[in-house]
Amino acid sequence: MGAFGAMLRSLRGLIPMELIAGAGWERLVELADRLPGSVIDERFGFEFSLADAEPAADFCVIARPNSRLAGHYVRQGKAAGADSSAAVLGAFLDEQGQAESYLARIGAGIILEYDLVDVGPGQEQTPGIFIVPGSSEKRIIIGPGGPGELGAALAQAAGWKGSAVEPQQVERIYEALPRKCFIAQAGVMPGRAPRAVRLIVQGVKPEEVPPLLEWLQWPGEPAQAAAVLMSVAGRIRTVAVSLDVSARGVAPRLGLELYRPVEWYRTDRAGWAAFVDWLAELGWCVPTKAAGLRGWPRMEHVFSADGPYRVHQALNHVKVVIDGDVTAKAYAGMALVPASRAEA
Repeated sequence: MGAFGAMLRSLRGLIPMELIAGAGWERLVELADRLPGSVIDERFGFEFSLADAEPAADFCVIARPNSRLAGHYVRQGKAAGADSSAAVLGAFLDEQGQAESYLARIGAGIILEYDLVDVGPGQEQTPGIFIVPGSSEKRIIIGPGGPGELGAALAQAAGWKGSAVEPQQVERIYEALPRKCFIAQAGVMPGRAPRAVRLIVQGVKPEEVPPLLEWLQWPGEPAQAAAVLMSVAGRIRTVAVSLDVSARGVAPRLGLELYRPVEWYRTDRAGWAAFVDWLAELGWCVPTKAAGLRGWPRMEHVFSADGPYRVHQALNHVKVVIDGDVTAKAYAGMALVPASRAEA
C-alpha cells in the first residue's frame, strides 16, 4: 500500500466542494502524500469551521499503539533529529506499544489532529495528541495511577520536560469534578501556544454545565454558556465540556460538544440536515458550509488502485466554542472497508 494521498484523490468526488476545495484541498493532499496508506485501517476525520466560508478543514487520524500507522510514526521518529517533534511522538508511541505501558493498561488509543486551515504551503505541522478510550465500553481514561499519570503521559507525548504543572492541574480538575462526571478524552497541542492540556469532561447534563463551570473556576461567563445550551435544548442527546488547562488554571476558551440522539455511525442524513438548517438559522453556520454538511452523510463505493471500497461518511458532533465570541465547528468522519470484506 502506498501513500494515503492516492486513496484521498480517489475520494475527491465524495467530499463536497463547499467543505474542502482550492487551497484547502491542496493543503490536505500535501499532508496525505506524507502519510501512509494505513490511515484507512481506522476511520479518519475532518474538522470544519462553520463560520468561515473558506473551503478548508483540519484532519485527524487514529494511531493505536502497535498499529501499522503507529509503526509509521515510530520509524519516522527514529529517522528524525533527536529533539524534533517527530522523534518525541515516535518515542512516545513506541513506548506505549509495550505490554505494561500506560495506554495498554487502560485500553486507550491515540488520535492525532493536524491543523491545516491556518498553515501555509509546505509548512509541516506538529499534530495534536489526544488520548481516547479504546472502545465505547471503556469510556474512562483515568487508570490505576490516577489523573496525575494521565497528565504525565500527555507531557511526555508533547515533549514537555522538567515540569510537574500539567499532572497537578489534571489532578486538580479531576478532584473537583462531581462524582458522576469523568474525563473522557485529554490532549495536548505541541504546535500551539500557550502550552496547555485540553480535557473533555462527560457525564454532565446540559442544565448542570453552568454550575460546573463556576465550581471549576472557569474565568468566563457561565450565563453565556447557559444561553448557548438553552438554544440547543431538545435537539441534543448529551453535551461534553472542553476545557484548556495551563499553569495559570482554566483558560477562558470553552468548548461545548453537542451530540445528537444518534450514534456516530448512523448516517441519518435527514436528521442531520434539519440540525444543520437550525445551525444556519442561528447564524453559527454560513450557507456554503451548511450545504456541504447536508451532503456529507452517505454510504458509497469507490474504486482505487487497491480495489473497490465501501465508504461510510457520518457526522459525529458539533462543538460550540465560547472565547469572547461564539463560533461553531462540525466534526465528520470517513470509514473505508474493502468491498470483499463488507459483503462477507
